Amino acid sequence: MLKWLLLLVLFIPGYNAVNGQVSNFRLYDAGSGIQAATDQSVVYSRFVPFNGRPSICFTLQKTDPTVENGKRAEVFFRAEKSVPVERWYAFNIWLPASFVADSLPEIVAQWHATPDFSLGEDYRSPPIALEIQNGKYQLATRWATQAVNDNDNVTGKSSVNFGNVENGKWTQWIFHIIFSYKNDGLIEVWKDGSKFYTKAGPNYYNDQTGPYFKFGIYKWDWLKTDISTTVNKRILYFSDIKFGDNNAKIGDFLNNN
Repeated sequence: MLKWLLLLVLFIPGYNAVNGQVSNFRLYDAGSGIQAATDQSVVYSRFVPFNGRPSICFTLQKTDPTVENGKRAEVFFRAEKSVPVERWYAFNIWLPASFVADSLPEIVAQWHATPDFSLGEDYRSPPIALEIQNGKYQLATRWATQAVNDNDNVTGKSSVNFGNVENGKWTQWIFHIIFSYKNDGLIEVWKDGSKFYTKAGPNYYNDQTGPYFKFGIYKWDWLKTDISTTVNKRILYFSDIKFGDNNAKIGDFLNNN
């Protein structure tokens, strides 16, 4: 089953904010929301259209107030009930000319995990995250087979270079993921219509709850006062967000704008 989260479905002008955070948008999906510091952090934009449709503009400044223990402007969706689970995700990213390389990374899409609080877990780094650092995309993956883990106690992790960012153009990303902390896990990635990455094996934590998807900007190092950064403001655009379950296939997402 393919679920289209086109902008006009995701955001409807004229409604109250999700949790009062964005003044003129409302997310339909129960359990979804927006984590942003101001009413200008996540806005409906016609400045950078996608195939004639408006996009979502995310803006994050280093001086923005902390949101959920971090510097972020993100949209999030409800968590899957359990793992293993198979899902498809497609989205387009547009970076403006002002988006320059920075040694401090930012996450632009992530598949986060909910801690097993009853077992004493706390929030950890996301098991899977698409990041930008030093002008390059990279995919960070972490997994843990033990029932209780933290960032210093994982079974494995990896970071893979996904190539240079390209400003001033839409870049399409398609992810096919079987989330699992066992060997039946899978990550497949297409960029601008071409498949270029496959990783079989574990890619998630041994948690009672499955992942929840987030996209936007999360720049965690901006919380630190003793670390230097070459930029103090980030802007990027998303459009044409689509989800699919285990019945979807790559043809549902390619050349289907």
